[in-house]
Amino acid sequence: MTKTEILDAINLLLVSKWPDRTVYVDVCPVDFNRPSFWLTVEKYDLTDGNRFLIRHDLQIRLTLYDELDEHYDASWYRLSQETDAVTELLIRGWMVGHRHLKPLLKVLPRDPDRAYVQINLSWMDNRPGLDTGASTPAADAYSVTVRGDIN
Repeated sequence: MTKTEILDAINLLLVSKWPDRTVYVDVCPVDFNRPSFWLTVEKYDLTDGNRFLIRHDLQIRLTLYDELDEHYDASWYRLSQETDAVTELLIRGWMVGHRHLKPLLKVLPRDPDRAYVQINLSWMDNRPGLDTGASTPAADAYSVTVRGDIN
């Protein structure tokens, strides 16, 4: 599973709910459409899970741009409702490949014409180059030692 597959899955969710809106991924142009969404990766860390696994920690920022009226003002109420709808859509989780992802969401302080939702995801993958085809052979013998007072 890659960052691009996750961004594509979020994009698909947003477009299925709001088909008339543009979703910008990674780069948002200066003359962007309103209302729209912007997905950007803020942080991506790879750390050791154990000797067989790598832990992925991904932080994405979703920006919701509200439409402006004739006075170039945004509606606080409308933007608040849309932020609630986005968090409700994303908190359910979604499928990326064969995995079901359950994000941690955080609604960040907003600006008058835009709102921000932070999406945090973590998952484990096999360490690259590790042969996972053969299973570990069973032990020929084993023993169990119990220490302490058993009453």
